[in-house]
Formats: sequence, C-alpha cells, structure tokens
Amino acid sequence: MLVTNVRHENLNPFNYTSFTFLQQDKILHDNTLKISIKVQSFESFICDNININRFSPSSTTPSNNSFDIYRKTTLEKYCDIVPIPRSGWKRAKTYTEKDIAFVIFTAASFFHTRATATRDTWLSRITNYYFLSATPYPYLAVTVVPGAGEDKLSNMKKLFYGLQMIYQQQMKLSHLNRQKWFYIAGCDTFILPHHLLKRLDGFDYTKPILLGGHSGTHPCLGDINPKITVEFPSGGAGFFFSMKLLEIMQPHLTNFVDNVWPRTSEISDVALTCLAAQLGVRITKQVGFWALPPAGTLRGDGRRQFHKEPEPNNFHYISPDEMHALDEFYVNQHIDRLIKDQNWNELVEFTRRFVSSHYELLRKKRRECILPKVGNETKSSVN
Repeated sequence: MLVTNVRHENLNPFNYTSFTFLQQDKILHDNTLKISIKVQSFESFICDNININRFSPSSTTPSNNSFDIYRKTTLEKYCDIVPIPRSGWKRAKTYTEKDIAFVIFTAASFFHTRATATRDTWLSRITNYYFLSATPYPYLAVTVVPGAGEDKLSNMKKLFYGLQMIYQQQMKLSHLNRQKWFYIAGCDTFILPHHLLKRLDGFDYTKPILLGGHSGTHPCLGDINPKITVEFPSGGAGFFFSMKLLEIMQPHLTNFVDNVWPRTSEISDVALTCLAAQLGVRITKQVGFWALPPAGTLRGDGRRQFHKEPEPNNFHYISPDEMHALDEFYVNQHIDRLIKDQNWNELVEFTRRFVSSHYELLRKKRRECILPKVGNETKSSVN
C-alpha cells in the first residue's frame, strides 16, 4: 500500500495568531544583530573544533557524554570523506517531497534490519512511500506482491508487478493527490531527499522521463527485436521515472516480465530500461548518484570527482548502523547551513518536521517493541 505520513501534511510552523507572529517577528528583528554576530562565527557542529565538548563548549576536557563519544568514534570520520558545504543552501524549485513516491525493494529477511533502519531514518520524514515484498509485515506497511518470492530473482517481479499495482492505486486517487515522480531504490540505500529533489528542477512529469546518474551499459535480453544495448541507471544508486513514463509502460509490464525477459535474469534495472527504450525513452543523466558507501565512493572515484557535486543524492550498500550515522550527520549538516544562511523560516520548518517525525516514530516503536521482562528484586546480603 501507499504509506502516507498524514501528520506531515500541510505542516505550517507559523500557524499561530497574527499577534503572536508579530511578537515573534519583533523578537527576531530586535535580536538580528546579536544573532548575525554569532552566525558569522558559526561552524560545522560535528566537523569543526572536534576536540571541544559540544555540551560544554568552553571546555576542552574529554567528555563522557554519550553523544560526544559517538560523534568522536562514528560521525567525525565523515568530515574527511564527504563534501562539507557550510552555507548557500537553496531548496528545490520545481517539486516538493510530497510530489514523489519512494518505491523501495525489500525482503522478509531484511525487515528487522535494513528495512527498519530505512524507515526509522530518512524515510521517517517522507510523506509517500511503498515497501515492495512478497511477505506481509504491518510494521512496515508492505505492499505485498503475491508470488514474487524473496530471493534475488524476485526483484524482477517485485518491480514489474509492483509498478502495475502502484499504477492502479494511483489511478484511484484524485488527480491532485497523485504523485508526479517515482524513485526506485533498495532498502540499503541511504537517500538525501532535500538534495535529490533538485535533480528534478525544470523537468516536466507529464513527459516520459527516466532519470538517474550512476549508470552502466548492458544488452537487452530475451525476445526483444531489434537487439540493442542500453545505458541503464543503477538500481543501487536509485533512479526516477515520471508519472507519464509509468502510464505508457503499465500496459506492457506484466507481459514483459512473464513472456519477454528471461526468468533467470535478476537485473531489473536493465530490464526496465529496455522496456522504456522500446517505448522511445532513454536515460536522462544527472549528478550526485552514488553506488557505494561514502568511504568506498572516495576510494573509487577520488576526492575531486566525489566532491565536485557538494550535495550527494544517496549512498548504497549502507548497513543499518551506518544508515543511522549518515542520517544524524546530514541532519546536522543541513541545520548548520540553514543557521549560517540565517534562513530561519526553513530552519523552523525543518525542525518542526523533524520533531513531528521523531514522535511519530516513537509511537510506532511503542506499538511494535516488546520490552524484556523485568527481573527479580535484588535482596541485601546483610542480615
């Protein structure tokens, strides 16, 4: 099913009375000079002054605070790996995240690990998403693709049958409530939606578009004539396709997976690209798509190429622990930039959304987690 986090809809951080708003505006205005002076010296919360105790900034004494320890041992490593933009944030111009449905492959063996880590991090702040699997699991609100299986070969049926199901569900929504774009990725892909949205600037979702970045070439397999080789967007890094492309593909999806593509092939990203090519659509390439974790991207592509685009869209092959670490790192980086830019409206909007999603996640955890049994009281050994 399409999961919609309704608590995030129409979130207005300034939904107060006019009088209260004017009071807040006056306070902000009166303190602009003080804030500006502080902001000019503001630095990265995680990456700058790394020897300082964050919760006692005047002290250089090593901290026993759990966050400081975690920051030192886990988060700070990214400071020497990924780009660190400190200001100049610009939001996407054409679409918002509510215009996108994130379509995520998963399997029963990953429900308690990769899939839950995805749900609990970047996806917790997303309005519309689908988890595709052959196994029901209410805590992830899985869209069940019957008979798809749960092995590597299952990705073909999950994608092609799943997209057919998604299209049918979208058609039941009003035109205004339908998503304009769909993003395909696995449950071990960490995504930065606020960066990713910018790749759609200027593109028209009413045109058939397949958009990605990290790509390869592969010949189309099966009963396809003429025989062609396509450049395909990597499913690991993820890729977009427009509602119009889904519309023109959907009459062919079931037949393609059942009768055209070899049943022994698991390369669903190539298969979907070959179907799109038969319909006259080739890949449109954009920057910022990465098929490895940050450290692997730095080793494989080199610092100059990796840092050429300071706002990555994603990283792939991310373990649950690293999913949490990357989310914390990039949430702090985004806040850093908004503060440095004195972009108070977006800072409040982002903070309110983060807080809202945090408490929604706590409610989910409360429903799904059974705490260990409490043990017996410890008696004194003194008579």
